[in-house]
Amino acid sequence: MGRKSTTRMLGCAEYEAKWIDDSMAVQLTARGFLPCANHFAQLEKRSNGRWELVFYTQDSSKETHTPFCQQVIMVVEDGCNTVFVMDALGQHEVSIQQAIIQEPSDQPGMHIVYARKTAVNVPDETFFTQPLGTKVLPIYSRAFGPSSKAECDAFIAAANNDFMMELDALHAKIEGVERQEDSRG
Repeated sequence: MGRKSTTRMLGCAEYEAKWIDDSMAVQLTARGFLPCANHFAQLEKRSNGRWELVFYTQDSSKETHTPFCQQVIMVVEDGCNTVFVMDALGQHEVSIQQAIIQEPSDQPGMHIVYARKTAVNVPDETFFTQPLGTKVLPIYSRAFGPSSKAECDAFIAAANNDFMMELDALHAKIEGVERQEDSRG
């Protein structure tokens, strides 16, 4: 059995760059969603010292919208305050932020629970939690939060089917109004 061909294409993500302590080293982080189960994200250095976010995939695909987080460590020149990343949306100039050192137990951070709207029953595994401020695809709706990670996990564990039925009904109303507006225009 032969191997399938792999395609390299530019992906897209949200970027963050932080100094590592008081050194010249920087940690670049790319967070986003893979559109298919057989996509793999990678930050790659270009010959001009800039970076690219690429997805590697094969011809067949299964839509999943899986979250990913890629990180690289780099050393920058003295006086440099930005990192450049090229992706499918163009070139991004990412400002390097000061390193934030905090113990996880000191501030757990705020999170939001998201769910994917579907026309059928929504199983528990369609919920996922992301830190507050993380961008998600518009196919997901906020189901709970912002709140602590523990409270978000408790919400998911509670299998809030009543809430999801209300959320589905609300989306159905919105789609109905949009269809009426489209038929008038």
